[in-house]
Amino acid sequence: MRITNNMMRNNAMLHIQKNKAAYNKYFEQYASEKKIQNPSDNPTIAVRALRFRTTMIEIDQYLSNCDDAENWMDATEEPIDKVNKILDGMLEYVTHAANDPNNADDRETIAKQLRQNADAIYQEHANRDYAGRYIFTGYRTDVPLLFDADQSDTTYTITENLEINEIQKYAYVYGQADYDDSKDASDYANEASEFLQTHRILLAYNNCDKEDVTITYKDVKGESHTVTAVTKSIPDNQTFNEQYHPGENEVYFVPETGELVFGDAIYDSIRAGSGLSAQFTKTQFTRSDIRPEHYFNCRAENNVTGVVKNYDNVTEQKINYQVNFSQTLTVNTLACDTFDTTIGRAVDDIYKVINDLEIMEKNYAAVKKRIDDCDPNDKEKMANLQELYDQIGTQLTLQNTVLTNSYSHAITVFQEAKTKLNVSLADHGARYSRLKMTQSGLEVLKTGTDEAKSENEDADLEEAYVNYTEADLLYQASLQATSKILGTSLLDFI
Repeated sequence: MRITNNMMRNNAMLHIQKNKAAYNKYFEQYASEKKIQNPSDNPTIAVRALRFRTTMIEIDQYLSNCDDAENWMDATEEPIDKVNKILDGMLEYVTHAANDPNNADDRETIAKQLRQNADAIYQEHANRDYAGRYIFTGYRTDVPLLFDADQSDTTYTITENLEINEIQKYAYVYGQADYDDSKDASDYANEASEFLQTHRILLAYNNCDKEDVTITYKDVKGESHTVTAVTKSIPDNQTFNEQYHPGENEVYFVPETGELVFGDAIYDSIRAGSGLSAQFTKTQFTRSDIRPEHYFNCRAENNVTGVVKNYDNVTEQKINYQVNFSQTLTVNTLACDTFDTTIGRAVDDIYKVINDLEIMEKNYAAVKKRIDDCDPNDKEKMANLQELYDQIGTQLTLQNTVLTNSYSHAITVFQEAKTKLNVSLADHGARYSRLKMTQSGLEVLKTGTDEAKSENEDADLEEAYVNYTEADLLYQASLQATSKILGTSLLDFI
């Protein structure tokens, strides 16, 4: 085959172009430190690069979610720890109070300290917020746990599930001798106080509406029963502590103190059954009262606008963060699972007993004053007053026993509240540990994915430099060879 100059020129230009393309390829690899510049250079590398980059974006987002979750859970753990310490202090107070004699000043100091601690639990810690979002209120992070002002324009119909084993065997002073100038010693003796026992449970609120309270439970056979409690308002009592003296098959509801008092027969039926709950209404809320929607299934009706809101499934309001591929983590802790309302109610009960005791002490002092002022020669009146004095003294002794029992009951309440708190803290700690393990795994995965991404995309600089140098030599050689070939023609031989 005849080889012409044009053919040699074309072949030379083709080889120069190939060498130039290789020279440019390795130059770009060396300059950019990347294997390819366009997807078409190597589709396999391009597809893998997209996958690795997508994975890296997802991992970064999960790590960001983990950081947010960790911050939220750190903010949650602090108030729980502090409440735990407060409960330790409250237990110490009531333990000393239950075992040591206390005068009026001691009682007042203990009650005030318990009230301050209870307020600190709910107001400072349970109502804690983080970055403008309330920590323990479930989905409603924009709604505080407590009322921030007195409220009386909305009526809440609250359904509270009650633990049967929390029904307390309650000792109380029944009846009292009241001064009346027309009474004689035998009258005062007949009015002597009795030390009786009943069974009661405290609802989550005091100062409830004076409306019917519906109690439902299942007996030992599993049959449902509904009982309407008899409203027994304290101001209507004819006898001291009449509200604790129901009939065998009656349940008394005391709206002022939020107590349910069970007659013996119905208590026996309830104790053998299950599923005890009470439905009651409350309209008057004071500042720092717990908002019912965070603890109970309830219905709220605005008495001005008539708007009705229903709150259900309060225990299922879990805020989940996606912290890994197909993995979510619950980051929030609910107040109803952590801070028991019985803490404040036990303190309320102690205050009530102390208040009754102070009234008795004033009556006792008043009768003593009458005795001191009485004419010693008036033997009959002196005897009458002395009998009254003795009866009130006995009542004081009995009431002090009731106070000691209240302290003992508070010990049980605070210990159970502490147990509930610790269970919640343990659950929180388990989720936190899982979060840290997930976070650690993501960091390892990120490192591995980043290395794989680099291996897929990044050029080896040493290899790129050798290839670049080699391509440069080939390109220069092809230029020299072409210049020699193209520089000679047929005219050079004529």
